[in-house]
Amino acid sequence: MTGPYTLATDSTDDLEAVVAVSRAARPDDTSSVADLRDWNATQQAANRVYARWLARDCDAVVGFAYVGQSPWLEPSMMIGRTMVHPVHEGRGYGRGLLEHAERMALDHGIVHILGWAEAPTERTVQFLERAGYREIDRNWGSTLEVGRCDLDTMRRTVERMAAHGVRVVSVADLAKERSEWRRDLHQLYAEVDGDVPTRFPTAQIGFEDFEALSLGRRMLPDGFLVAIAGDELVGLTEPQSVDGSPEVIEQDLTGVRSGYRGRGIAKAIKAASVLWAAESGYTTIRTQNAQSNSAMLAVNDWLGFERDHATIEVLKTL
Repeated sequence: MTGPYTLATDSTDDLEAVVAVSRAARPDDTSSVADLRDWNATQQAANRVYARWLARDCDAVVGFAYVGQSPWLEPSMMIGRTMVHPVHEGRGYGRGLLEHAERMALDHGIVHILGWAEAPTERTVQFLERAGYREIDRNWGSTLEVGRCDLDTMRRTVERMAAHGVRVVSVADLAKERSEWRRDLHQLYAEVDGDVPTRFPTAQIGFEDFEALSLGRRMLPDGFLVAIAGDELVGLTEPQSVDGSPEVIEQDLTGVRSGYRGRGIAKAIKAASVLWAAESGYTTIRTQNAQSNSAMLAVNDWLGFERDHATIEVLKTL
C-alpha cells in the first residue's frame, strides 16, 4: 500500500468521501454524511472508543476503516468495517486498514470485533476469512413495495387486535398521553431489543443513546408505533427516514414483550405500520432480520416483504 493513513475528522469533505466509498462498494448502502455525524456525536457523548481512518492514493480517498464500541455491545467488543472502492481493490489497502484498526482495538483491551460482508461480494468474504473472521449468522435484507400490499387485509388484522384489547398508537400520540413517555418507551425498547436472537453477547442500550439514535433526527413520530394492552406498552415498530430518499422507510426494531407473544401483536403492529406508510405517501419499506429470527421473518413474509441477498455477520477474537 502506498497511500498514508490519516485519521478522519468530522469535516464535510472527509465524511463525504467515506459515504462515496461505501456506496461504490455497496450500492444499497443508504448511509449519509448526516448519519455519520449523528453517530460520531453519540459516540463522543458516551465516551466510547472509536476511530476511522482513510487510505489515500494521490490525495483521493480509496478506502476507509472504522472500529468502535457500540451501545448494543459489551465494552470488550467493537464493531468494525473496512471498505475499499471497487476500482482500487486488490492493492493492499484493505489489509493495511484492517490491521491498523485491529491494533487500535488491541491497544484498548478489546477482545472481539464484529463485522459484516455482503454475501454476493466474494472478494470481501474471502478477505475477511483470510484475516481470521468466522461467520456466525446471516441477515436477510428485505423490501416491501407498499403499493402491492393488500391493505384491506392489514386493516382487518389491526381491527381484530383492537377488539382483543390491544390498541396501536403513534409515539406522537403517546407523548400526549404520558408525561414519562420517553422513559417508558426506552424501557420497552430495551426489553424487546434484548430478546432479539443473536450469536454474540449484547448490552442493554442506555437512555441517552436511545434518545439520540431512536428518537433523534430520523425519527418519524407519527410512524413510530406502540402496541398498548390496558396501560402497558407491549410492542413497538420503529421506522426511520432515509436521507435523500423521501419515499423510503428503514424499519429497524420491531418486537413484543415476552409475556405477550403468540397473540399476533407483532403482525398487527407491522400491518398498522404499512397502513400508515401508505397513507403518508411512502412507497418502499426496507428492513433486515437475522436468519435465526424465524418468528419475525414469518411476519415479514406474510406482509409481502421480498428477500434480497444476505449479509454475513462475522466475528474475530483478537
